Amino acid sequence: MQDEHERTAESHDSARPQGPRMELSDASAALALAEQAVGSRVIAQTADPSSADALLATAHAAAEQGERVAVVARAESLAASREAMRRIAQARLAVVAHAIAGHGGEDLAALSDLGWGVLCASGPEDSFDLALIARRAAEDSGVPFVVVHAHGHAEAGTGRAHAMVALPQAKACQDFVGPASRMKPRHDPSHPSLAPLGDRAFAERVPFALGSALREYANVSGRRHDVFDKVPLGEAPLMLVGMGPVGDALFHAVSELRARGYDVGAVHVSTLRPFPGAKLVKALARALAITVLEPADEPMAHGGLLAREVKSAFTDALTWAPGFPGIGRIPKLFVGVTGPSFDVNDLAAICDNMLADERGRRSFSFADADHRLPVATTAGPRNASTSIRWVLDDVATANVALSVTAAVLASALGLRAHGLVTPERTGTSATVDLVATREHARGAMARREPRLVICTDRGIASASTIAPLAPGAVLAVLSGAGDPNLPDAARVLVRERRVRALPLAWGGAAEDATFAIAATCAGASLALGARVQRTMLDPIVVARLVAEDLTTRGVTDPGPMAERARRAFEATLEALESAERDGAGRSASDDRPRSPTVA
Repeated sequence: MQDEHERTAESHDSARPQGPRMELSDASAALALAEQAVGSRVIAQTADPSSADALLATAHAAAEQGERVAVVARAESLAASREAMRRIAQARLAVVAHAIAGHGGEDLAALSDLGWGVLCASGPEDSFDLALIARRAAEDSGVPFVVVHAHGHAEAGTGRAHAMVALPQAKACQDFVGPASRMKPRHDPSHPSLAPLGDRAFAERVPFALGSALREYANVSGRRHDVFDKVPLGEAPLMLVGMGPVGDALFHAVSELRARGYDVGAVHVSTLRPFPGAKLVKALARALAITVLEPADEPMAHGGLLAREVKSAFTDALTWAPGFPGIGRIPKLFVGVTGPSFDVNDLAAICDNMLADERGRRSFSFADADHRLPVATTAGPRNASTSIRWVLDDVATANVALSVTAAVLASALGLRAHGLVTPERTGTSATVDLVATREHARGAMARREPRLVICTDRGIASASTIAPLAPGAVLAVLSGAGDPNLPDAARVLVRERRVRALPLAWGGAAEDATFAIAATCAGASLALGARVQRTMLDPIVVARLVAEDLTTRGVTDPGPMAERARRAFEATLEALESAERDGAGRSASDDRPRSPTVA
């Protein structure tokens, strides 16, 4: 009887669905996992980055034979291969191309008029999801799709995004997309190229195929997707509109802007083709003012690609074009350029600009000093998230440190990390902006003031280290041995902003520098995570988790590095507690009633 009960329990355990596994990925790794899950043949760019003609020709031939095929290339390479992409669209082949981009706005216009569906991913998790959605929509409609993956490569000014991605089970992905046998060779009578329809009539099936894929994908991953997302669901007089990572940042900054007193909403557009013009007009028509934000500037145009699409949609609605809701007025439209990064204070300045009536600038750019908006006059609440910045000596060390830290944050605190690794233009250092939350961390393109800044001896004089320091933050300086020497400019700023300066020794040349620095960064970051989450974490547990993770990475003797992580955890936790006590004391003294001045 006991054996029978045990067998029954085992059968129940095996029948119980497994949860999604977590994996730190960038855009390229995430889309590769998605295509691998559904059995696609992936043709990736390896040699000449200037053109993708050879890749697209190979994909064209494979798709004509009935293969499920995907192309991975940089966005500028696909933009230089317009004729090859146009031939695939004319042949009505269900090819999916993945454009690896920087901030997501470059060369986008060159991909929008080729007869391909265009989706814009804002991070690694979006890259995984939209790869499967594009695959399903392309095969259902017979129209090829291109997915633009923002923050997919690291260049000066634009960073590569890494995030903990929740990966659905491969069986669920396969059931969602369907078997590869549904792909038909071009000589098959049921192939879409033999349908007796013109290109525009044939393309009318795309919105229905895409809408079905977006709706049903929620059953696969539990993540909801649509052609655009809006927050709040009700009406707001001020609206911010963006696409890709810009729209994602707007969407997740609305709560902070509303906490400052702005009655503002946001729309995050993820579908460029087919463009949801009629739906956007319906969502935005009651607003008083709308600002459309884009990452790249077009100096001799009246706004970028998204701004022109929004203006065209409102014009069609105002003139009662078929399929559009009728409106009696067009909200006041502003056009802005964010550049590769911006912060929440910039978004507050945009809200002030919309409230300035005729004094507001109709077009502005945060990437151009001559066309910036004035600094916002409203101050927001102090950043209470696990927001960290590192300034390390090279990209390789930054990537290893991010990987180790993401793993131990997940193991110790159940936090999901999102990091943006940006190399400096001089090539001498790399900046990592790390955010960790219980849910998927998004909106990283809008930078937050970090509560903890970690830098090396060489990076302490960098503007990336000094500029983001907020009052009450902690500045931790990594050094091989001994206390580091702060430059005079850094000393003045630390004193003025009441920043806690903290030396962290990583061991010097006696240890592997990359893993030693990674372990020290992980220990310090765990201290902030535990403090924000109000979780008691034993330093011995920190050392054990770091040692276990380093062992999986091939470190033969992780003990000394784990000890460095423990010491960094304890020192950083003490510094954070002191900074919070000092901040509370200053707030109390500021709130204390003052005696009247006696003449």
